[in-house]
Amino acid sequence: MKGDRGNKPSTEGEINVDALLAAINEISESSIHRVESDDGQRVSVDGRDYHTWRELAEAFELDVRDFSVTEINR
Repeated sequence: MKGDRGNKPSTEGEINVDALLAAINEISESSIHRVESDDGQRVSVDGRDYHTWRELAEAFELDVRDFSVTEINR
């Protein structure tokens, strides 16, 4: 997914995906699935697919920047 370090550059920077998914799981108690796809990785939460970490975070009223590697290491 966009924003994950991987090999792809991103304007979102490096995202701690595990922390983001844990926060979403905590507030939503939803079923979260990581799905491999042709364009990388995507996440499905209760049957809805998200294609960027920013889109996923905003859907749960989170700021994806709070999960950047530099923010977490502060």
